[in-house]
Amino acid sequence: MKDLNAMNHPVVTADVDQMRDLLVQHFPPYYLEIGKPHPRGARYQLLHKGKIALHTATYGAEIRVGTSESFNFYAVMMPLRGTGGVTLNGQDVTAPISLIGPKQKIDMRWSLDHEVLMMQVPLAAMEEALEAYLGDPPKERLRFEPGVDATGALGHALRMVSSGGTLLFAASKLAEHHFEQFLLHTLLASQPHNYSDALSESAAPWTPAALRRAVRYCEDHAGEAICLGDIAAAARVSVRTLQLGFREHLQTTPMAYLRSVRLAHTHADLVRIADTGSQTTVTEVALRWGFTHLGRFSALYRQTYGRLPSSTRQGHR
Repeated sequence: MKDLNAMNHPVVTADVDQMRDLLVQHFPPYYLEIGKPHPRGARYQLLHKGKIALHTATYGAEIRVGTSESFNFYAVMMPLRGTGGVTLNGQDVTAPISLIGPKQKIDMRWSLDHEVLMMQVPLAAMEEALEAYLGDPPKERLRFEPGVDATGALGHALRMVSSGGTLLFAASKLAEHHFEQFLLHTLLASQPHNYSDALSESAAPWTPAALRRAVRYCEDHAGEAICLGDIAAAARVSVRTLQLGFREHLQTTPMAYLRSVRLAHTHADLVRIADTGSQTTVTEVALRWGFTHLGRFSALYRQTYGRLPSSTRQGHR
């Protein structure tokens, strides 16, 4: 079996027993019944491992697989090839994509030619994202409807993930963070669950204290990979309340405000470089503050300060 820990997450080829041993590293203990084997054997690829994990797998056989043990993550299962069926707590999932949650007994059947994309979201990460909407920690466990519409927002997002072997965000930690947040919030916003009504209700009242917390968080964490949900959590309000509050009191959006803070930091750094003769480049400064598209950064900088960032770095006034 090829090394799973090699760079760039290569495709792992194995037999059925090796595949079982490999997947136990990522999933709780499970039972496996093996039917007719496929001549191509089993294949596995870890597409991404961060706050969430993305895998593709085929056992190289007709199988029945499941677990009766509780686990602490949510899993979305989307068939890429072949046919199958998923039963959760004795109920068949009739939709093409299945969403499995904690404390559910799983029983799955997959055809000889199956290949499945799996997205794993830890319970803690899901609750953190939900809290950003609610403004407070959830009082009970988040429970999703188990069937996912393949033509909906989450289905489209997963097909985008599975369309190529290399994920586009892999070269940037900031882009990786935002892509994970995109998947998390697409799941929360598009898939029905027991908090759907609460998320659709009117936003809670906005307070000056919430604004101060949001502004301070943006200033203190401008150099980190933060997103809208992070700012809302720091302000202790929902995402919707945060957006309405910034629009009413600052006539901008939270992310536009964060961008202005980051831009001010880049300007200060470039002025300091010009004064000290440092060899730090404009690109290094831009990336330090989260500007990954240098063309857009340059245009935004010129619009704000009336000159190019390279001009500031060279000490031109």
